[in-house]
Amino acid sequence: MELSVLQAYNFDYYNVEKANNPDHYFKAVHVYKFNVDENRYMVTVEEYQHHFYVLKFCLENHRDNHDKFNVLINIGHAKARKVLLTCVKIGMSIYEQNPLASFGFIASPTTEELGKTGFNATKRLLVYKHFTESFFHPENFTHSYSQEQSSYLVLNKNYEQQEPNAMQKITEMLKADVARIVNC
Repeated sequence: MELSVLQAYNFDYYNVEKANNPDHYFKAVHVYKFNVDENRYMVTVEEYQHHFYVLKFCLENHRDNHDKFNVLINIGHAKARKVLLTCVKIGMSIYEQNPLASFGFIASPTTEELGKTGFNATKRLLVYKHFTESFFHPENFTHSYSQEQSSYLVLNKNYEQQEPNAMQKITEMLKADVARIVNC
């Protein structure tokens, strides 16, 4: 099925939790939710300095599970694509509100990959890369990814013009986020 004909699930914005330390690079977490049949997904969008947002998603009933981002849910290819499309649409809604927004994705390894390869070149990285390249046009965004950390960065070119060191600053924050996840 071609990505352009897919329909996203309807999502709702639930709340924002602001950071306690205004001097820290982390600013807030925005929470969105949507339903897929009997499953309810939760998307957390972590907001950082430099108009940078990291999108993460899991089943809502896994939110307290340490491995919530490593669990692979078998809902079929068509529904899985719609879940990813919904996450992209959430990102696009943020971009509509903040035209300087850049995005990061951490393609967490499945539980099987965790023991074998860790964060190195996960299957999810290839899928996220495909979706990201399809929806974040290279005219507006610079795409960069790390196979070693299975992370993907979509840097807003408008922000990059205002902040020439944006790639370096955001990459450092993304590395810190990956290190925090790996060491949890």
